[in-house]
Amino acid sequence: MTRKLYLEDSYKKEFDAKVTAVNTNQVILDQTYFYAAAGGQPGDTGEVNNIKVLDTIKGPDGSVIHILEKEPGFKVGDSVHSIINWDRRHKIMRLHTACHIISGVVYQKFSGAKFTGSQIYEDRARMDFDMEKFDEETARIVEIESNKIIESGLPVAAKMLGWEETQKDKDLFRVQHELYSKYDKPRIVSIGNFDRQLDGGTHVKSTKEVGTILIVKRENKGRHNKRITIVVE
Repeated sequence: MTRKLYLEDSYKKEFDAKVTAVNTNQVILDQTYFYAAAGGQPGDTGEVNNIKVLDTIKGPDGSVIHILEKEPGFKVGDSVHSIINWDRRHKIMRLHTACHIISGVVYQKFSGAKFTGSQIYEDRARMDFDMEKFDEETARIVEIESNKIIESGLPVAAKMLGWEETQKDKDLFRVQHELYSKYDKPRIVSIGNFDRQLDGGTHVKSTKEVGTILIVKRENKGRHNKRITIVVE
């Protein structure tokens, strides 16, 4: 199993690690800061020993698989130096934190409405909500309230908790409960005293780092499924 260091520090750009497996162009390290695609957040790109990392995914055994541009010359047991594509990672971190802010605003302002899915890209993110209405006025309120949170400069932090303690706070569960069952230990991402959610992704340290949230598209995907697309500037 790979030690997933990105859960501890989202800002590390370079690191050294030992190779534990090589399968053609797929490489596993004993530890990594490359985020493995999950929960709507894409995997990191970058390089390992000057070979491009095209994607990062999770292995079935809890490992993190780095998909390289070509088969590497290094072998199991070798030490390698890795560099994350920081500009891309940071944009995704800003968008992911923006999604948490929006979901918190929607949950608090619209009778506990929950988001049912999301997908983050490098330049935008989409979010689906279990709501009967997400009209222009709703979008305006969400934008204004979300950007107020950003301007407040609230700290964003993550910590691990036990399942017993987590189960006591039902507000932490914003999507279907079964989606959390794959985690050995729950990780809580908090935004000041504004919001707390179960999450395994990477985030910025302060809401001010997000920028300005803009809702650029609204879609009706069903009676109880409303989709928005957001960008940050």
